[in-house]
Amino acid sequence: MAERRMKLSALRRAVTKYGGWEDSSRGKGSHTMFFRQRATGIYSYPVPTHSQTVHKRYTKGLRERLGLTQEDGVLDDEFYNS
Repeated sequence: MAERRMKLSALRRAVTKYGGWEDSSRGKGSHTMFFRQRATGIYSYPVPTHSQTVHKRYTKGLRERLGLTQEDGVLDDEFYNS
């Protein structure tokens, strides 16, 4: 998996493209929560929004938690170029 930084707006588009959603009222302080329905329930992941760029550790964690990795059928290029 070739994780990399993303603009926050691009991350929002990518999560939405794969059926996820954002709820900024559920985050703490400068974080927002992203959600996605999976076969075993609804999963969430917090992402800091104090910068317009999201660090690769958060994109990696979000992809793993929400089932958006290559192992889940979402190619890296498709996710990062949404």
